[in-house]
Amino acid sequence: MGHNDAGRSSNYLGLDVHKALLDRANGWAAARGLSGHVAYAQANVVASAASILGSYPGGRVRLVSIQYPDPQQRRRRHVVGRELVAALAEVLLSGAQVYLNSDFEDTATYMRNCFECFGSQHFDIDTTVHVPGATFPCSEVLQPVRPDVVSQQAWQRRAAAAGAAAVVVDRAVAVSPAAGEDAASGPLSGSESGGEDVGGGGSGCEAVDEVDGVEEDLLFWRQGRWREAGWLLSNPVGAPTEREVYVELATRQQVYRVMLVRR
Repeated sequence: MGHNDAGRSSNYLGLDVHKALLDRANGWAAARGLSGHVAYAQANVVASAASILGSYPGGRVRLVSIQYPDPQQRRRRHVVGRELVAALAEVLLSGAQVYLNSDFEDTATYMRNCFECFGSQHFDIDTTVHVPGATFPCSEVLQPVRPDVVSQQAWQRRAAAAGAAAVVVDRAVAVSPAAGEDAASGPLSGSESGGEDVGGGGSGCEAVDEVDGVEEDLLFWRQGRWREAGWLLSNPVGAPTEREVYVELATRQQVYRVMLVRR
């Protein structure tokens, strides 16, 4: 989103891969006389974010919202990852916000952890939004990863290499910290794994290299420093999606939200 003030002085661009949904959304915008300010385009965000946002003609981009991505827990299917974090760090200016939300806490955790591990030298929790009384705490229990993510053997090998204990929880594999280890930093901190701390800013994140796609899948449960900020109780941008309205009003379930800011 690029804007000078708010409302009709703002321009809003929605990106998705499903053309039928985009056509319908553009029709709604036209019917409401918003075609000059609201547009939806078909694009692969991971591949196109840097070029699209970098060439945006309407002014600086002030807000990027990543809302309710597919909770499919295979890393390569996730919109948010190392590539998108790098692209947004490249094109967003200081003060720009990144809004992440999902109705699955493990998916929201994964997105937040990606930004913390791969981009904390560029991004941080927006403390003007995450203020006392506006948040609720993140789950204390590590989220088990469904067994279709990686084989139990792969998890056990990775856990053993990191000095952690692999345990089976409800037929899914999770990794618990080794004895005497700080659970907040997890078993894969750079100092313990021998990897480079790529997060910066004291994030305690490890250098995450791909080994059978396992390492980035660990971000579903990693308990990083940013989790201390909690999840936002309400939508900070004032424009709920249909999914958000359905989840909170119809099913009375929780939405997990976090606002980041470009340093």
